[in-house]
Amino acid sequence: MIRIGNAQVSLERREAFLDGKPIPLGGRAFEVLATLIKAKGRVVGKDELFSQVWAGTVVEDNNLQVQVSLLRKAFGDRGLIQTVPRRGYRLAAQVSFDAPCLALGQSPLCAGAEVTEPFNDAANVPVLVVDDDPSVRKALGCLLRSQDIPHRLFASAEELFDARLESPCACLLLDMHLAETTGLEVQATLRRLALPWPIVFMTGFGTIPMTVQAMRAGAVEFLTKPFDEDQLLVLLEAVRARAVTEGRKWQHARQVEEKYQHLTQRERQVFSLVVGGLSHKQIAKEIGTSEVTTKVHKKNIMNKMQSRSLLELVAMHNVIEARSGA
Repeated sequence: MIRIGNAQVSLERREAFLDGKPIPLGGRAFEVLATLIKAKGRVVGKDELFSQVWAGTVVEDNNLQVQVSLLRKAFGDRGLIQTVPRRGYRLAAQVSFDAPCLALGQSPLCAGAEVTEPFNDAANVPVLVVDDDPSVRKALGCLLRSQDIPHRLFASAEELFDARLESPCACLLLDMHLAETTGLEVQATLRRLALPWPIVFMTGFGTIPMTVQAMRAGAVEFLTKPFDEDQLLVLLEAVRARAVTEGRKWQHARQVEEKYQHLTQRERQVFSLVVGGLSHKQIAKEIGTSEVTTKVHKKNIMNKMQSRSLLELVAMHNVIEARSGA
């Protein structure tokens, strides 16, 4: 899904939403919007727009002006599309790639009824291939199938997120240069959603700055096409083992967060003071209550968090702080 301010656009499904509500757009208007989105801020000339939207048809210039006007009205923003005199039009709004379920405040891992438990065996970890080149998808599919490696193939990042996969254990073979977005933008979206899937980037050409940026953001490896199949299989073995470890960490953090949600605001306050090393007397003075009440709060916290010791409680608090700061 592509985010434009408060709006979201799906080029594949030809849908647009503003504040979660569908935007009724005609076919021509949507094609104009799609062309401007794909230009990524570049000024698109009238001739290019006519060839994309009205291919093989002779139309008047005012037809384009009408569609642009309809888009501005539909999105409630006259500054959405900028008219560049004697050159054409450009999308002036900030455009970013996002997961379709992010607008609902959900992670793809939370879309199903229950999130599956992490795999205990790396052999069961699926490889998710995201590449807009059909030949690459076919070749990787054949390779993975020949090794009995579970996998799924996606032609775009949008397809990946639309699948709403429920397993915290998976790894990605992600193309750096997709048609509608970049691998780095997909990586950033996964990080915002705190998805634990390790990423191996694929690219037909790579630069040192690009590689450094990807690795700093948590990528496991950066492969230049064409790559050696044996080398890839060895790499995937290690990456899938890592996926199991990361999936277990994710599952543990999710369980801790669920327990934390059952604490009252006062209990959360006491929780922070307890793990901060304050005594019952100091906590009572800090929150303006008695030591007896403080001890009751602490007992409730230990029960709700299912903690058997102060050290375990401190570890849980560290998990919560790490997730909230992610």
